[in-house]
Formats: sequence, C-alpha cells, structure tokens
Amino acid sequence: ANALDAAERRAFVRTHTEVVSFLKDASGRVCGARVRDRIRGEEHDLEARQTLNATGPWADRTAALAGATVRLRPGKGIHLVFERRVSNLAVYAKGIDGRDMFTFPHEQNSMAGTTDDDFYGDLDRLDVTEDEIAYVLQAMERSLPGFRRHRIAHAIAAVRPTLYGFGSYEEELSRDYEVFDHGARDGVPGFWTLAGGKLAAYRLLAEDASDR
Repeated sequence: ANALDAAERRAFVRTHTEVVSFLKDASGRVCGARVRDRIRGEEHDLEARQTLNATGPWADRTAALAGATVRLRPGKGIHLVFERRVSNLAVYAKGIDGRDMFTFPHEQNSMAGTTDDDFYGDLDRLDVTEDEIAYVLQAMERSLPGFRRHRIAHAIAAVRPTLYGFGSYEEELSRDYEVFDHGARDGVPGFWTLAGGKLAAYRLLAEDASDR
C-alpha cells in the first residue's frame, strides 16, 4: 500500500531488484546505485542526490557495499494468524519467561505473538518452529482458556533490525531507531542508513529520515 501510494506521487518503484554496488563521484560521494533485476538479470545505474539505506535487517550488509558500517543485533519474531477472530478485543498475556504478549483482532482474523530471539541464520530463509508456536500458545491460554481450540491458518516470521547491544536479553534491547549520516560517521557523504525501530512506528521513522 505504501509503495502504491508513493508511485501515485511519482516515486519510481522497482521490485525484485537487488543493489549490486553504489555509485560514487570523483570526491567519493555516493551518487546512486547499480541494481540488478532479479527476474531479467539486467543491470542498471540509478542516480540520486541522496541515498538512504532502509533495508531493515540487511542494513549492515547494504552499508558495507558503500564502505560504511552499521552494527545490528537482529531479532526474530513470529505472529500466529488464526482463521477467524479469537476475540473482538486485544488481550494481554505473559509468557512462561515473563515476556509480554498479546492477541488482537486484525480484519476477520486474530493474530497472537510475539517471540523475540537473537537470529544468526539466513535472512532469506525464515522458518517458524514448533517451539515458537508452543511458546505463544502456552502464554495465550493462560489469559484465554480454550485458546488452543482455534485453528492456526498460518504464521508470520520476520527479523527486526535491532540496534546492537551486548550483554542484554533480546527483549531488553532498545526499540529506538537511528538515522546514520555516513558522511559525518564514515567519510561516505551522500549516504544514510535508517536502522532500528519497529514496524508500528514506521511513519515516524520515515518522516525523521526524510527531514534529515
């Protein structure tokens, strides 16, 4: 929906497209990117006055292509999606480890979650495990006895681009975000990274990055 809305306002949207490298002028300023169409295999140069790296959990790898650095501590989370509404209200629950969880209505369905685990695997291959499903169900049935009677239609898995922190449990890591100016930070002008934050606050993140 956001991509379609942007396109209506004359944004140029490219799907199935991979950044291969970044373009730099004689002074070392990033002035665009070379991209590959993953369907046709063709490569093109896209020029830009400013380049923003907003690639989520891939942000550190993308920044490295430009000679910049970003440190992340990726965290995996899942939601269970039920085939119909479990409740018309959002219901709070606690996991066996004390983590806060909830179920909430979404359109004709209900969703429940979420987990929070350090992720070291392949970002392009996310699987939902039986342990993760059992963990969410165990928490929810303490608040809603009979919760397991409801049929799970599917599960959603994603990796958060959490800012790096050492020595804390996953859920204790800050959900704050940062807009990195790599010109000031790494000597790579014209290049920015947006990392951290949560999907629920994406509009705030986008506005802040745009203002910068």
